[in-house]
Amino acid sequence: MSNEPEVVAAGDGGEQAIWLKKAQAVCKRIPPLWPLQNFVAVNPYLGFSNLHFLQASAMLEGASNQPPLMPVAFYQKKLQAGRVLEQDLEEALALAKRQAPECFEDLEGAVTVTHLKLWLNLREEKSAPHEAVETVAEVAEVADRLFRTTWAELVTKQISKHCAAYYDEGQSSWRMPWSAQSLFTAWRESALIDASLEVMGWKGVRQWVAGLPSGPEAALEYLLEKLKMKPKQADAYLHRLLLSIVGWSGHVQFKVRQNGLAGFPDSSLLQLLTIRLAYDVALMECWGSVRLSQGWQNQWSGEGKQWLNRDLVMHYVLHLAGEVAYQRQLVAGLSQAQPTRGQVKRPKVQAVFCIDVRSEVMRRALEGVAAETETRGFAGFFGMPIEYIPFGQQHGQAQCPVLLSPQFKVRETLARGDEKEKARALANHRSFRQFKYAWNAFKSSAISCFSFVETLGIGFAWKLFQRSFLNHLRAETVPVVVNRKPNVHECKGNHAHGHDHHAVASTGIALADQVRLAKGAIKHMGLSGDYARLVLLCAHGSETVNNPFAASLECGACGGHSGDANARVAAEILNQVEVRKALAADGVMIPSDTWFLAGLHNTTTDEVKLYDLESVPSSHVGDLEELRATLAEASQRVRRERALTLGIRPERMGVDGKVLERAADWSQVRPEWGLVNNAAFVVGPRSMTRGLNLGSRCFLHDYSRELDTDLQTLELILTAPVIVTTWINLQYYGSTVNHGLYGSGNKVLHNVVGTVGVCSGTEGDLRSGLPLQSVHDGKDWRHDPLRLSVFIAASTADIGLILEKHPEVQQLFDHGWIHLFAMDAQGKNFHRYLRDNVWMPVQA
Repeated sequence: MSNEPEVVAAGDGGEQAIWLKKAQAVCKRIPPLWPLQNFVAVNPYLGFSNLHFLQASAMLEGASNQPPLMPVAFYQKKLQAGRVLEQDLEEALALAKRQAPECFEDLEGAVTVTHLKLWLNLREEKSAPHEAVETVAEVAEVADRLFRTTWAELVTKQISKHCAAYYDEGQSSWRMPWSAQSLFTAWRESALIDASLEVMGWKGVRQWVAGLPSGPEAALEYLLEKLKMKPKQADAYLHRLLLSIVGWSGHVQFKVRQNGLAGFPDSSLLQLLTIRLAYDVALMECWGSVRLSQGWQNQWSGEGKQWLNRDLVMHYVLHLAGEVAYQRQLVAGLSQAQPTRGQVKRPKVQAVFCIDVRSEVMRRALEGVAAETETRGFAGFFGMPIEYIPFGQQHGQAQCPVLLSPQFKVRETLARGDEKEKARALANHRSFRQFKYAWNAFKSSAISCFSFVETLGIGFAWKLFQRSFLNHLRAETVPVVVNRKPNVHECKGNHAHGHDHHAVASTGIALADQVRLAKGAIKHMGLSGDYARLVLLCAHGSETVNNPFAASLECGACGGHSGDANARVAAEILNQVEVRKALAADGVMIPSDTWFLAGLHNTTTDEVKLYDLESVPSSHVGDLEELRATLAEASQRVRRERALTLGIRPERMGVDGKVLERAADWSQVRPEWGLVNNAAFVVGPRSMTRGLNLGSRCFLHDYSRELDTDLQTLELILTAPVIVTTWINLQYYGSTVNHGLYGSGNKVLHNVVGTVGVCSGTEGDLRSGLPLQSVHDGKDWRHDPLRLSVFIAASTADIGLILEKHPEVQQLFDHGWIHLFAMDAQGKNFHRYLRDNVWMPVQA
């Protein structure tokens, strides 16, 4: 199934070049895993975009025995419940043949709906002849099967222990002495003095390690030759090795990615692969026997394995039928669009929300409370790619999608007070941070690990009692922003604050850049003409305690952080007189009585917090109070709707309180459902979806083709928000269908490792993806794993032009990782994208 060439031209280094090229290609299949503090939704199948989804499914099944599909019984339930109809099966089969004809060419005999139904019936009767897939096995796995050992688990623990020490980011007070060396060199140094494997029977393993080539590339070639591998065999085997430590592989891939973006080539993932390979060869040579060697060679019956078979094709068509069924229902809803419904000449309030699926229910509720309110959807960083530096800190965090890099640094400062007050506040803040650092170092140090609880544990009695029994006390968890605001004005280094003696980078945004950002935000949000007196830029964030995966509930458009900083910066820029004058000179007219206001939608409690109210003009105080009342009522509606999904009966009293308590409950494993069940991305005017209950399953981005004369907004949407939402969609997908591989397991059993990730229990590989509790309610899956369906209110010609300009984006649609539909703004004509810019009409 590999697309890589097997022949290397003369002068390329012969077989060594083949091994290196193979290993580098396999490394590209590993998705990056961001650290916990800015956990980012990642497409776990990122490295397979050059293959069709069905081909990648076959390859993954061969390497991991886990195709990215749910068990057949999952789809049978849909059929039995009437959620998937026979017409959906017929359409799915026809669609699969048109979108991936190469996957049907080598199958013996035709595949029809009759065959599919017979195949399903036989499976239900448990008498279906299953085409077994012989997965590639590591040497350690072969040994475990033959001798009932647990070497594979031990190897994972050994590598995880090394990586945890090497990549520790401050959790441990005692650091690895070789952390300044490369990953492979550090492992080699530690392995030379670690006698644990020799105690377990790996004879002379330290001497064996000493005999390895010192460079990872040379060691890779040496080790593969020891195993007598052939190039066609190595592809799946090397992939299998990285999947056996997929968590640490992902974290190393993240490091490689970040260093690459900074201009520093990094081969650490290749080094990790070499380390994992070394354990297999060492097991064979230092512990193994002739029987192990024969068992290892017996799995290679030929030059390479072919994974795609008739069973998998049937399985895929069944999955596709579920997606077709959902698309059929969504097309029916969108075709009911009423372009003039709910619109007024000048809305009282315009509220711009993030495209996040959790905003859909809030927008619907807000419009239901106040029909004269207009809501819009836009990426939650509001076009402000910034690094936001909190008060008293020297460095901040990237507040933009991970596909972008921050262009500006914005420092949080005190809004009021003289220099003495600012100096006092800064000194207090730093003293608190220093105490906190010292306290954490003491808690994690070796000399205090046992005596700490006995001597000082009583001091935590009140906090334990409060968190366990007084969940209504949320003071500790609510972000407090008192007398602080973003300073968008230019500041050079230490001149940011006269009392700040630490060297910092320049912060602020030049006026010309502010104008450029403002113009882009206005254009891409689709604001024009009838501005309301109040325009709310409503970001979103989550509120939880005792949750290592808190960042997974934050804004994906803000790099795994809440978007309040972006909203406040955008509002600050758009309200400035100088910016508006420059915009007016460029033809962008914002009425003098329009005021931009920043807010934050708390997706756990559905409260909306408004910022910088002291700056609101007195002329708008009445508008502000009316907005507050409207938001309060809308929030209450949303809590009652969401209560059902949280297991809270809405007919009982105290629903609001029970929802609010979840934010402060440190034992709550499901404070909210995040983006569970996301399935579609609708790009078009709000008139197409206003009044429709989309069940918080759709990302919503406003778009008007009439205003987008140069197609810049459409291009931006296809190359940024579509990719971000696809990453989110496929992370939830992978955490459901491949939870053992791309999910992080039961969060109750999690332990934080080096502040970068979690492991299940006390040791082992890092867990990637979402916790089980994020996609499963304890009885059944809450996430229906469907690939994202993107509906865009634009012509096929317009979309085709953008796709031809960005082949890496077109590839995602051509290979079935995303479904794509074009529609008109009235929702009357729909076309489905097939591949290679070929479309077909869809019956509404």
